[in-house]
Amino acid sequence: MTKDKIADTLEKLLERQSLDKITIKLLVTECEISRQSFYYYYKDILDVLEWIAHRKLEKLLDQSRNVTDYKSGIHMFIDFVFENHYFITRLLDSKHREFIEQLLVSSLRSFLENILRILLQRKEPLSFNYFDIDAILDFCTYGLAGLLLEASKNKNTDKEVLARQMQDLLLKVLTK
Repeated sequence: MTKDKIADTLEKLLERQSLDKITIKLLVTECEISRQSFYYYYKDILDVLEWIAHRKLEKLLDQSRNVTDYKSGIHMFIDFVFENHYFITRLLDSKHREFIEQLLVSSLRSFLENILRILLQRKEPLSFNYFDIDAILDFCTYGLAGLLLEASKNKNTDKEVLARQMQDLLLKVLTK
């Protein structure tokens, strides 16, 4: 399918060069398609990025919804960040930084809402008042997103140490 081919080609180009240097002309040349074919599926490069990111994050979110403990969910997000290192860092280094940050924050928020729902169903003792749930979710979401985005910049980050740190932080914030 041409739509997938365009997206896959953009991802490969991002491994080699900055997003701001990738043009539609370069993309259609690499794909060996016409500009008209490109515009049939996408309106611009950002549209392709959004499609790629939504596809990747929807898959991650679907997987994270099935977890019954926060540890395996955290590992999923860490693996996602490291597997998509080039894609994420190129977006972070471009004028589209806010786009990837918001998608990651949105996915983490959904994951944490699911974890909180599980904790409430299990009647786990929580460290906060019910009225503070939104503030706690925001705090955890943005904190974890920041840690993941920082880790994505450094390929030498120890994934197990990062996972343990994130798990410990969540445990201390959410439970008594």
